[in-house]
Amino acid sequence: MLLPKDFTKQEKILASCLSSFGFRFTEQFNILNYTVDFWIRELNMVIEADGKVGHLRKADAKRDAALLASEDPIVQYVIHITKDTTEGIMEELCQVFDKL
Repeated sequence: MLLPKDFTKQEKILASCLSSFGFRFTEQFNILNYTVDFWIRELNMVIEADGKVGHLRKADAKRDAALLASEDPIVQYVIHITKDTTEGIMEELCQVFDKL
């Protein structure tokens, strides 16, 4: 798996964690007019690496709403990851996947 060189440390760890779960994903995927951090096709899921503080700005909320409201159900879930350690990211992902 080759990742873009400008990936943050959190995004690199997140990619590694997703791979360890066995998911196939696309990084920096374009959906509608947006570029999302990770797209997991088999789950119709977008995952955004938000860092400790998290983006959660108006633009992010607008993007999330647009992705979820699309007539083409390409996105059913938008997940924001805030942890930046392997353990923290794995914990957040496990919580998400347990709810599916």
